[in-house]
Amino acid sequence: MLLVEKVLILKSSEIFQNTVESELVVLAGILQEEYVEPRVKIFSKGDTGSCMFFIYKGKIRIHDGEHTLAVLGDNEILGELSVLDSESRSATATTMEESILLKLDQEPFYDIIMSNPDILKGILKTLCKRLRAINTKSTVTELAH
Repeated sequence: MLLVEKVLILKSSEIFQNTVESELVVLAGILQEEYVEPRVKIFSKGDTGSCMFFIYKGKIRIHDGEHTLAVLGDNEILGELSVLDSESRSATATTMEESILLKLDQEPFYDIIMSNPDILKGILKTLCKRLRAINTKSTVTELAH
């Protein structure tokens, strides 16, 4: 994949939409491409995490056992908590179809956010959005009972 393609992927992500292109070029240069077949676990609940992934193409099921928490697709991210800390993964991620992922390791990420706090703001916004969606889903489920 060309560097310019990676920059465009990052730019289309909610996290990096306010990041200047020169920073995105640096970030794109450290992303590792991973081609993953269907029904492959990217990571399992309980694994120690130290990276996050951008979904270039594909669908990823985030689940806890048989319970599906989310299905993520093109231009979405997963594993963002693990790029912030090295705690255990909170869920399992499994490909639903052939997927192309861009992997961002924790240490290079830390180096980049030191010079660009907008990236950290983007990740925090994404986390907040997901937490609100989970809270809304939980509230609707409680009301249904």
